Amino acid sequence: MSDNYSSLSLDKLRKEKAKIEKAISLKEAKDKKEAMAKVVAIARDSGIDLADLVASSTRKPRASSAAAKAPAVRRKKKATAKRGKVAPKYRNPADAEQTWTGRGKQPVWVREHLENGGTLDSITI
Repeated sequence: MSDNYSSLSLDKLRKEKAKIEKAISLKEAKDKKEAMAKVVAIARDSGIDLADLVASSTRKPRASSAAAKAPAVRRKKKATAKRGKVAPKYRNPADAEQTWTGRGKQPVWVREHLENGGTLDSITI
């Protein structure tokens, strides 16, 4: 393996990378196999049946008394389906480009229209 990678071509670097990734995978698999062998040996030495060991690891752990007294955690709301755009219901008589659907906060021009004695019926599209 080369210590100075800057002198290698891109193709050679990719080959080195592939070798390293393979070596990592082999090492991880070997370590996992050794760890499993240790767990099995400890279980057998302790008189624990492997089926019981597997079954106990798949059950949910019981909540401790401290966890039971902890305040409730807020759950995230589920994503709701997006709604389509709503057609405008009202149009500004002074500027035809300004419209309002009638939902949400009233635009300034609607408030001003209402304050000056106008009605929503008069600006309805």
